[in-house]
Amino acid sequence: EVEVVTNSLEATDVPVVHGAYAPHRRALLASGVTLFELRAEHDNDEGAVMGAPGSSASALHIKALMVDDDIVFVGTPNADPRSVWWNSEVGLLVESEGLARELRELVAVGTSPGQSYRVILDDEGRLGWETRRGDETVRLSREPGGPWRHANAWLSRLLRLERWL
Repeated sequence: EVEVVTNSLEATDVPVVHGAYAPHRRALLASGVTLFELRAEHDNDEGAVMGAPGSSASALHIKALMVDDDIVFVGTPNADPRSVWWNSEVGLLVESEGLARELRELVAVGTSPGQSYRVILDDEGRLGWETRRGDETVRLSREPGGPWRHANAWLSRLLRLERWL
């Protein structure tokens, strides 16, 4: 069982990075991965300057991995060549049932329908974003996020920036 919790386009502080991740969602979902994308803390982020760093108060910036019920990795590395070759990155690999339990609780908060979108793939291969607003389950057929965020994500794909991110 693999669950991934990451930023939604509307909540990311770097939309071009989201643009590099987005094309992989269908393959991840088709392979059985469960995807959750954290919602923004506010509905309207159009005041943000073209996805400038720090423009979303709800951006997730943690790298954590749990294996089974007792092995946890927490660190700073990004999954990119820059982090591997040029940055000074650190991480801890810990065998701890207590730490794993706390990470599981944190993930449960992040994956709750009021905090995140569950990304789904329908029978026709279209992506959808399910969440809760009040007592109502809402399913969106268009990725949440304003025009500037969509433009930055699109530009990332157009310029094939993934290898540099």
